Amino acid sequence: MPDIDIYKTIIQIVDTDNINDSTSNRSLIKFLLPIDSAFGYYTGNKAEFYDPQEDQIFYRNFKVEDEESRLNSINYINGRIDYYNRHCDEQIKKGVLSRNEFSKIPHVYHWAVKLRLVNPIVQSTSDFMLRNNIALIRIVDDEYIYKCARHLSTDVFIPRFNKMIYDYLISLSKGKTLVVQNTFYNPILEFEDWFMSSGLDIDKTPSLLKGLKGVKKSISPVILDVDTKTTSINLKPTVKANPDYKKWYQSPIEAKIVNLIENDSLDSFVDDCRFKNVNKINIKKLSEKLNCSDKTAKKMLQLHAPYILEL
Repeated sequence: MPDIDIYKTIIQIVDTDNINDSTSNRSLIKFLLPIDSAFGYYTGNKAEFYDPQEDQIFYRNFKVEDEESRLNSINYINGRIDYYNRHCDEQIKKGVLSRNEFSKIPHVYHWAVKLRLVNPIVQSTSDFMLRNNIALIRIVDDEYIYKCARHLSTDVFIPRFNKMIYDYLISLSKGKTLVVQNTFYNPILEFEDWFMSSGLDIDKTPSLLKGLKGVKKSISPVILDVDTKTTSINLKPTVKANPDYKKWYQSPIEAKIVNLIENDSLDSFVDDCRFKNVNKINIKKLSEKLNCSDKTAKKMLQLHAPYILEL
């Protein structure tokens, strides 16, 4: 059996920054969904970290197909992050910095794969995601899953990944008839519907846990796949240790637009900013929503999402 913590993977799928910290994992698992797409996380072939103390960008290039160069680059960046975090802790102890002036920067993921969840069929899940403005993009960080993504094509990886999660849910429910209020009730419905609507026999679909023995390595594995919905972004894709930092963008508005595109949320974000009769973007209304000028709103769309203006 491969060394993988499936429960930890599930928590990575359901966890989101949009949810209050007091929300329990048990509550979030009720909204677990299958995936319908998978992409490489390291396709930009570069890891970067902006050190706010030194006002300097540290980076290392790598080749995503070369595991040694990729891991060496990430380890270097994580070493710089450790130095920054230690230095700030020392500054706080000396009274040079206050605690509210510093937030620890987490490490760059070593084994990340980008996933897109399906749109839910269960109304309560759909309502929950809409109410909390939850995007469908997730990042899972697991060595075994990453190694499978290095070996398998997307059309092989996705059903096997979904079967792995489904089998885990079924094994925990131990064949009991679940009631609607049960934590796994809706997730099991979502996974069973995904297999049926995909034309796949759930019982004949192998799990990702089956391993890779006897499976030919794909010439276009998941780790090389690029999310086409992000290709309009007019910035070179890289792995950024602190991606929300203002240093990476011209303005907070650019950061907002890029974040929405990366999370596959831009279309829904601008939906209520369209003219009713012609389905064109009302730039004035969008600028109010973004809290910027009409000129800036239009400029950012032209730069990173011109298709929105062309609809």
